[in-house]
Amino acid sequence: MRKKLLLFGFFAIFMFLGIMALKDGMPSPKNERVYTILQKYIPYTLEKRVGGYSIVSNETGVKEKPPAKDLFLRLEQLEKLWGKDFLKFENNTLIILDKDKKEVSKIELKTNEEITWVKEYFSF
Repeated sequence: MRKKLLLFGFFAIFMFLGIMALKDGMPSPKNERVYTILQKYIPYTLEKRVGGYSIVSNETGVKEKPPAKDLFLRLEQLEKLWGKDFLKFENNTLIILDKDKKEVSKIELKTNEEITWVKEYFSF
């Protein structure tokens, strides 16, 4: 009886630690409409390689090879840093800027969910 309880205890602890590790590696939720539009302008993409994925800067060509558990968190961190420099939020409109701080495009935010997501994700 004790062996079964011990085995069950180890299994429960293993599952708990696995689920916690999975949650830690997950990126924050994104607004589909706004994020898909922004992806055209965000200069970071994922590139498949033999050992996993790399984050490639389209502007400089520099490749980052973070560990698999940190990949999406690092990509999110780079996107947020890019957003602080190249996005401007005014009157429910998200303005996308280029390197010279000239307006490239505008995204009209239609719902309160989109506005809240942009403010929280990019820390406006």
